[in-house]
This record gives sequence, structure tokens and C-alpha cells, in this order.
Amino acid sequence: SERPAWQVTAVDRVEEAAALAERNRKRLGLANAEVRVSHWFDSLAAERFDLIVSNPPYIAAADPHLVAGDVRFEPSSALVAGADGLDDLRVIAAQAPGHLLPGGWLLLEHGYDQAAAVRALLVEQGFIEVASRTDLGGHERITLGRLPC
Repeated sequence: SERPAWQVTAVDRVEEAAALAERNRKRLGLANAEVRVSHWFDSLAAERFDLIVSNPPYIAAADPHLVAGDVRFEPSSALVAGADGLDDLRVIAAQAPGHLLPGGWLLLEHGYDQAAAVRALLVEQGFIEVASRTDLGGHERITLGRLPC
């Protein structure tokens, strides 16, 4: 709504979650957005974007926080990403270059202790200007990188 000239494509692999997002999109009158059911880039074919933003699952399967607080009511598929919590971040980092325009940006949310690993993933995939940003608590929680032109 803040950027009506932008075209936004949102994806979720869970059909019910995508349906809820679509209902919210319609309720809010967001004509510049579309919602698709997709496991990451699967339904995007050869589409390319200026910016990809993701808040993927990033919690390690054995993390004790999964059985505490409000998070225990969330579906594990929305939270858990393999033994080290990086499985989905690896997929996104590997596949994003095929869906970004030259000079496009990838922004990833991740766990408080995963910034260095995510920066390494982006560098391995050829991203430049790789950096992490802190949240209000001072933890590196977002990592970004730009695809070379």
C-alpha cells in the first residue's frame, strides 16, 4: 500500500496460508500484489525481480525454543529448517540469482546466530555488497546481498 507503483508477488508453499494472504490482499485492496502457492521459486518459472525478500524457516530442528512460549503453537514447517536451521536459506541463496535482475537485491531474515553463515552462503553464490543488519535488540537478523550487474 505504501508503494502503489511496485508490483509484488508473494509466495507460500502452504495452500491455506496463501489463501489467507490472498483474502487479506483483497480486503486491503492491494491491486499491485498477487499471491501464489509455491515452494520458494517453483511456480515462478523464469520470472525475475528487482528485490526478493524472505522470512523463511530458520530454526534448527533440536532448538529448545521450539517447545517454549508462543512458538510451540506454530506449525513446524513455518519454523524448522533442518539440523542447523539453514536448509531453506541455502535453497533461497542458490536459486535467487536465477530470479533476480542484474543488480537486484536479496534480503533474508535469519536467526540471531546465523548471520556469518548466511553471509557466507550469499558470497558463495556470487552476491556482492553482502552485509548484515541488526534488529532493535542489537542482533544481526537480516542479511542482504546484490547480484552483480
